[in-house]
Amino acid sequence: MHFSLLDWAIIAAYVVGSIGAGLYGKRYISGISDYLVAGRSMGLFLGIATLAATENGTVSFMYYAQLGYQTGFSAFINSLLLGVTLLVMGQTGFVVHKLRELRLMTIPEFFEKRYSKRLRILCAVLMATGGILNLGIFLKVEGTFLTIISGLPIRYLNVTMVGILVLETLYTVLGGMVSVLITDFVQFIFLGQAALLITVYTIRVTGWGKMHDAVLHGMGAGGFNPIINPDYGWAYIIFMILSDLSGDACWQPIQMRGFSTRDPKTSQRVFYWTGIVFLALGLMPMQWGIAALAKLGPSADSLQAMPIFLSQILPAGVLGLVVAGMLAATMSVNSSYLLSWSSIVAQDVILPLRKKPLSSKGQVVLNRTTNFAISVFILFWSLWFTPSGPTYFYLFVMATVFLAGAFAGVVGGLYWKRANTLGAYCALILGICGVVGFFFFHIKAGYAGTASFVLAALGMVLGSLFGKRDDYKLFQMKEAALQAAASDGV
Repeated sequence: MHFSLLDWAIIAAYVVGSIGAGLYGKRYISGISDYLVAGRSMGLFLGIATLAATENGTVSFMYYAQLGYQTGFSAFINSLLLGVTLLVMGQTGFVVHKLRELRLMTIPEFFEKRYSKRLRILCAVLMATGGILNLGIFLKVEGTFLTIISGLPIRYLNVTMVGILVLETLYTVLGGMVSVLITDFVQFIFLGQAALLITVYTIRVTGWGKMHDAVLHGMGAGGFNPIINPDYGWAYIIFMILSDLSGDACWQPIQMRGFSTRDPKTSQRVFYWTGIVFLALGLMPMQWGIAALAKLGPSADSLQAMPIFLSQILPAGVLGLVVAGMLAATMSVNSSYLLSWSSIVAQDVILPLRKKPLSSKGQVVLNRTTNFAISVFILFWSLWFTPSGPTYFYLFVMATVFLAGAFAGVVGGLYWKRANTLGAYCALILGICGVVGFFFFHIKAGYAGTASFVLAALGMVLGSLFGKRDDYKLFQMKEAALQAAASDGV
């Protein structure tokens, strides 16, 4: 056992405090708007904390560290691209500002208002499938980290996974977005402290010189230059730029933060400042992976190397703070994702298929039910499925199941009057092709992902040009949103 009594006391105090704070949010839930978008009352600083916490979880630290271990300093390109993308979208307001103006609660809701109800359902099915299967591997990755670093025997991995899921499901089901925001703020503080502590200790133990030499001897120039690295290259970089843009625009866990802000301008500022935060936090776990390579050598399990390394170098007390921070990151990301994908299933698949509408409170009950059901599915999926190859590649390609088509549909619908329902259908369907190529024909992630975005864009353009022209609904959508804001006293 690596943990001392002090470490366990720190973890226990964090868990009790975090759950208490999360459950406290239940008292503020009076309707579906409170449950999904926190009554659209989120300010700048809370927005930065919750979006940064959502983008930096244990699973992201694990796959970023795995990339650092496998691809050296070239891995930094992944975090740099995402941080810059957030900065650009926050500065320009691209997509973010317009979506917030429409007072949406989910991305598929846009597809019904702009195109048709059936298209909303198709988009929701693709989003729920890609998102849930994406989330489905989080538990095993996170459980592996917590089990190894705490010194528990690996046979307790499944117990650790169940414990994580029970904790995060409890307050997410009851308190919705309000509880998520409260706990995200607490978790962001713990996460920042943990990341800084780990970075300081890994540099002290290994030093930049040893890290540089380990990468140079193991990978050559490709360990420093992503252009010539066989795992990256130009096709991959283009894919990542498109993935980051589409993810920031159409990834439900991210846009729920934008939808929850007080106004469109606040939404922009949240994205901008989170980009700055991410440029610092996102690079750290890759450095941990490189440090693990320098210390353990290239023969270790690439996913387990970082937690094994940390368990060897962190002293008592610091180890407890680090694990508390990682547990905070785990609960922050997973609760946000659970809320996001359950809202898609409830609001955009089940409700549109009902003949009779549900009341606001009835929608809250439905969302809580789907949240619990997805939690159960995720547990069994995590126990059964393990992706081959780098976890990072799997997650991004799986997300492309809907991101390529949804991005084309959203951008076209917001900025092009000629965009129509047929074009959006073509975009969603053709956007799946690259994913099929990756999983069934073993096409490299960069080529498969880029192909998905190119095909989705072509489908949007050609379908809109040759299909029947729709009524341009964006103006009516804006008018309805303004009226709704006026009725709320905003």
